[in-house]
Amino acid sequence: MKTKSKKRHLLLSLPVLLSIFTSCGVLSSESTEKALVYSHDNEKLKWVSCPDFLPCEVAPLNGALGTPNNDVFIRFPSKAKIPFHTHSSNEHMVLIEGEFHTTYVGQNRVILKAGDYAYGPGNLAHDGYCASDEACIMFVAYETAIDAVPYPSK
Repeated sequence: MKTKSKKRHLLLSLPVLLSIFTSCGVLSSESTEKALVYSHDNEKLKWVSCPDFLPCEVAPLNGALGTPNNDVFIRFPSKAKIPFHTHSSNEHMVLIEGEFHTTYVGQNRVILKAGDYAYGPGNLAHDGYCASDEACIMFVAYETAIDAVPYPSK
């Protein structure tokens, strides 16, 4: 009998707990942030040049370029050779268009095709090559502010 009493007590308490959580916003699914959708060929994207030693352009999507947790599209011209360099941040990448080859120091070269995901640890030097006859476009999410340093740095 005591078990039934405890279950009944818990069931009666549940609505009270739910009302407390929702009134405090704990279970609220509402957000003040707006959802975003961008296409890589959107004419409203603001493409800016990468540092001089990198043949690319970058378009901010979410977050400012100098801040943590920002997302960008990066566009490399056809047949562009990207010299070895590092970033402070980890990189989470998805190739949107083209075929892109990259080598991380101490690892074998990999070939990314449209739709492929790649993860690059911060401070691990890597190079790249856009092997396509068209531009290579990549989505990249950075955990810390975007930077790029030639490797080996002097």
